[in-house]
Amino acid sequence: MDTQKDKLLAKAERLNVYRHGPVAYLKKSVTALLFENWVNVLMICFPLAIHMEENHGDPSNIFFCSLLAIAPFAERLSFVTEQLALHTSEVLGGMLNATFGNVTELIVSLFALKYGMLRIVQCSLLGSILSNLMLVLGCAFFAGGIVTKQQKFSAPASSVNYSLLVLGASSSLLPCAIDANPSEGAPPGSGLVVSRVLSCMMLVVYVCYVTFQLVTHTFLYEDDDDDDEEAGEGEEEEEEEAVLGVAGSVFWLAVITVVISILSEYMVDSLEAAAVGWGVPDLFLGTIIIPIVGNAAEHAAAIIFAVKNKMELALGIAVGSSIQIGVFCVPLLCVFAWSIDIELSLNFGVFECLTYLITALVVGAIITSGQSNWLQGVVLITGYAFVSAAFFVHADPPELASHAEHHHE
Repeated sequence: MDTQKDKLLAKAERLNVYRHGPVAYLKKSVTALLFENWVNVLMICFPLAIHMEENHGDPSNIFFCSLLAIAPFAERLSFVTEQLALHTSEVLGGMLNATFGNVTELIVSLFALKYGMLRIVQCSLLGSILSNLMLVLGCAFFAGGIVTKQQKFSAPASSVNYSLLVLGASSSLLPCAIDANPSEGAPPGSGLVVSRVLSCMMLVVYVCYVTFQLVTHTFLYEDDDDDDEEAGEGEEEEEEEAVLGVAGSVFWLAVITVVISILSEYMVDSLEAAAVGWGVPDLFLGTIIIPIVGNAAEHAAAIIFAVKNKMELALGIAVGSSIQIGVFCVPLLCVFAWSIDIELSLNFGVFECLTYLITALVVGAIITSGQSNWLQGVVLITGYAFVSAAFFVHADPPELASHAEHHHE
């Protein structure tokens, strides 16, 4: 009992970030935020992007600078979220990480929606799902598998995640099938009506998923105590130190989110011109390049957790983030667009929907076993290379392209 009490007191002391006074807290927090990560050097691109935007610079350069600047701010957003998560449970902390890890994609999508670029909205969200499921998870499996030959995680939780991934893919495939093969006598826009109905249902499912994860079945998403004991007592010293506190974390979350919003608007505004200037399809930039940069922080965190053999956390970041986008962000944007009279459908296109479904099935087949190795990581990374190559040469069919043009003024 005394040992448990001592641990709780030690934890409370460790989380008290103000114990050395306000000056020491300010110095330590600013140092941790700005000067302890070499990627922060890219923050210099933020004022450069502002300068070029205000002086009507080359859109290709504005896009490039905004893209580079988003990477360190997305990484710092992840750091601040982890600081906030220190004051919560492990499962809630993982959900916070997944949620704020998707802030970049969500903000980019909102600005794309504002500019009527519906295909960029769809493809940036789909690209984030594909990036998380194949590139991020694949790298985590590979890096973790090199250190630990066979890594284990909760098979029941993975089975639940698999079903939600397939449900998310199905919600896109059904409107796509309806639009591709319209029934005789069906009213125009049937696919859009189905998309809106499915979106409302998916939001209810997401609420159920959060309840399942945080209330009724939290034990499925927590690392085994046996694994933690095997790591030894020395692992306790590796616990992340509290630097910002709750108030500081919330403040910096707000500041960084505003910065990412500014950069996202610049990036979306200059995307099409940059695509023409570089000779690259805009869908490739939206589906592959932007999600890779936006997911950089999640990518690094998932690999670090996998190397430490904390596979529940690694899967929570990669798979949990994909579920959140597919079952929450995409339907939410569809309903939001409906509320402002914009026709955003869940029909991503035949090629995109099939890619989404195949990815969900492949990842599901791997994770439901409850164990992973480095070869499975290679398979997922190679799959992502296949998808990237396909998107580089993919062009929208006329009906999707004309629908996007109708909304893009």
